[in-house]
Amino acid sequence: MKRPEKNKRLHARRRIRTIFPFVAVGSALLLLRLGYLEIAMAHQFTADISSQNFDSISIPAPRGQILDSQGNVLASNQPVFRIIYIRYPNDSFALSQVAKHLAGPLGQSQATLLNKMTQTQSWYAYTTLVRHATPLELSYVAEHKQSLPGIAIIETPERAYPMGGVAAHVVGYIGSIPANLTQWYQAHGYSPTDQVGLSGLEEQYQTTLAGQDGVERIPVDPAGIPLPFGTLYQPPKAGDNIVLNLNSTLEKVAEQALITRIAYLRGLGETNVHSGAIVVLNVHTGAVLAMASYPSYQPSWWIGGISSSHYQAYLNNNAGLNRAVSGLYMPGSTQKMLTALTALQNHTMTPNLIVNDTGGLQIGSYYMRSWNQAGFGAIGLDEALEVSDDTYFYQVGLMMGHYNLNNPPANIDAWLNGPRVAALRAIDNLGKQFGLTSPTGIDLPGEATGYVTYASPPTLYDLPAAAIGQEEAYSPIGLATYIAAIANGGYRLQPQLVHEITSPSGHVLQVIKPHVINKVAVKPAYLQIIRQGLEMATHGTLGTATYFFGTDPVNVAGKTGTAESGIPGRNNSVFVGYAPYNHPQIAIAAVIPNVTGEGFRAAAPMAQQVIDAYFRQIQKH
Repeated sequence: MKRPEKNKRLHARRRIRTIFPFVAVGSALLLLRLGYLEIAMAHQFTADISSQNFDSISIPAPRGQILDSQGNVLASNQPVFRIIYIRYPNDSFALSQVAKHLAGPLGQSQATLLNKMTQTQSWYAYTTLVRHATPLELSYVAEHKQSLPGIAIIETPERAYPMGGVAAHVVGYIGSIPANLTQWYQAHGYSPTDQVGLSGLEEQYQTTLAGQDGVERIPVDPAGIPLPFGTLYQPPKAGDNIVLNLNSTLEKVAEQALITRIAYLRGLGETNVHSGAIVVLNVHTGAVLAMASYPSYQPSWWIGGISSSHYQAYLNNNAGLNRAVSGLYMPGSTQKMLTALTALQNHTMTPNLIVNDTGGLQIGSYYMRSWNQAGFGAIGLDEALEVSDDTYFYQVGLMMGHYNLNNPPANIDAWLNGPRVAALRAIDNLGKQFGLTSPTGIDLPGEATGYVTYASPPTLYDLPAAAIGQEEAYSPIGLATYIAAIANGGYRLQPQLVHEITSPSGHVLQVIKPHVINKVAVKPAYLQIIRQGLEMATHGTLGTATYFFGTDPVNVAGKTGTAESGIPGRNNSVFVGYAPYNHPQIAIAAVIPNVTGEGFRAAAPMAQQVIDAYFRQIQKH
């Protein structure tokens, strides 16, 4: 049995030795042929390749989604089908025939279609004939494809806002590249027909959300006529998602609180009341939990181009302005905590300062009235915050400027341009540490920076007016950052809307961690005195906000504010606060401008609704 197997192996070896020379010769000939093709024929291959051109159709990438803290989708995409015409020059007869065939099915005149087909831009391979094609239109094109040269169907993502106008100013909208920014976007790789973020997070996180467009390259001959070869396709890459700190349930409560309160005031005949803002922050992280601005709009208005009626609605009352970030308002008595802290820290007053309030203060020839013209008598700091006593803070302001009512400066001009300015600058400087007169760093475009007015020409009453919030203007986001820092022990946190960035598949790419911008240079003991005064303002017998918060199940501390709005007889209604008093979780700032009477009647009840809704939600979950 072994001998036959041995003979078989010997026979196989002989066959291999016989075939090998033929294989070697064949391989050598093949290598020689390849060398000839690579060297001798290279110029011919190059000529052939250069004679074949491509038209490129950009395939828009789906934008990343915008989701709230609970995973609810605020902005996403929906597929739409477009009927396009790929450039097909030097064949006017074919062009005319295509337009003639399509006119009826597409519901457009032959002349209109021809105009679209001949007005293609030199930098783009195609023009859109129908942006949102119906099933019947798509069916017709698919069935008659052979007789419609240059006509194609492409699927593109279109922005969608599943929750409508919820958090519209936060989310923002997308649209065509503005004419004045075309060169900048083209230099950064954008096509002139791309849709980009134009406001809100859509603008702020444009590069994150945009993704990378795909491309379909269509071979054409030198005349630009498509060739019957396969196209080269590079798929688009979807943009990354952004997940917010914002809670859409709380956001809806804040937005509805604004709408309801403004409607209530207008129902009382206050026709000048038509706007407002609310901001809610986590006092320990700076996370923006809600940000409402009224009037508002629908981001979907811009999809496919905004109509004239929608654009007019957008312009009415400046509905596109995010008043929470870009609005500036005189703060009224919510300024008084900053005034006291500045004076305490600079040692121009002591925590136990007592002022005898008789209803106002005579400063030179000018008498500055307190809101309570009967006066509160002898009053200390915490009580002055409780009842929002103006006279007390007039006196604090003058003390900051080293102005003695009983022995005024001999040279008033020198005082006006010296100590008075220094006192205003001290308020301004501490305001910067709280985010009132410096940018808060909120991750939204268009933030307005608050300021302190250095009146020119100066007057004796500028400084005491500044002490009660009549010479400053702050944004609601600045006010929220300010009260949060008072609540958390002096840590100024950067307010953040975005919590994390995730890939299209949901993989976490980046977590935005809380960022402490600075520790306010104020002694903890001084902050505690202020907090006690704020708790008295919401629970004391004469507290300006006790009516709303005195029996509230949530122990809220806060301060009301009334400031002249610029319209005679109208005031800004402001409330800032935090809760709970002993273990703060959230801070809130609420503003409604142009109300009559005292400010607490407009802003405070809105704040109460939002705070209560937050803690009900916490208890529920």
